[in-house]
Amino acid sequence: MSLYKNDRLDFVKLAVESILYQTYSNFDFYIQYDGVICEEVDAFLSNISDERVKIYRRSENKGLAHSLNDLLQIVMPKGYEFIARMDADDISEPNRFERQLYYFESHPEVECLGTWAVEIMSDGSEYYRKQMPETHIGCRNLFRKRDCMIHPTVMFRRSYIEKAGLYSLDTYFGEDTMMWAQGFAAGCTFANVPEYLFRFRLDDKFFTRRRGWKHAMNIFLLRHRVNKMLHYGLIADLWALAYAGAKMMPTCILNILYKTARK
Repeated sequence: MSLYKNDRLDFVKLAVESILYQTYSNFDFYIQYDGVICEEVDAFLSNISDERVKIYRRSENKGLAHSLNDLLQIVMPKGYEFIARMDADDISEPNRFERQLYYFESHPEVECLGTWAVEIMSDGSEYYRKQMPETHIGCRNLFRKRDCMIHPTVMFRRSYIEKAGLYSLDTYFGEDTMMWAQGFAAGCTFANVPEYLFRFRLDDKFFTRRRGWKHAMNIFLLRHRVNKMLHYGLIADLWALAYAGAKMMPTCILNILYKTARK
């Protein structure tokens, strides 16, 4: 998990506690400070006595992808078989790890495993129930149009990182998309547990941050790069153009499209 200066104490508490109180308890919890964070958040984390929590601090803000790479470079040499993602404002259901590990055991070919998620607003109220394809074929087909994984729900088998490598540092709002592209290019197998094991928080600026010319252009360029890498062709580029065009629409319309596109 990565933290930065704008992370709120109440959200961080819920996120951290949702991990520490998992029904599966045999894990270590690595947290990277992406620059100086809020004093009260630092105080909360520093006072946790749970020996599973490992905190790494740096004064410079470098971005999420850089922080995740730092953590991967710490944990990979330690020999962990599985590595799970978590965000500082989301909530994992208590049995998330248990269900994902059971799925891995039942599907030894899978190397990148997400879950379904309930999207919630800042106040915790439910906004939308988001499903992703369970099978690798379903994930591959969806990825021709948009992401097939909900990033913070993912648990990696270590072989995925060995094959796909670290997060790309040259994307804009797209380190997760490029990570999936690297995995598909490397022949990795994807899946999602068809259960709502995660609550994904949409903050008050979720839609306004993800619209406008700059965001639309970068979305298209990223998807074009992915399409070229995976040889998806012209149709995929047209989907990318349509998706980028939606980012230029007023927020109220984008909100409707966001829900409609996931049905």
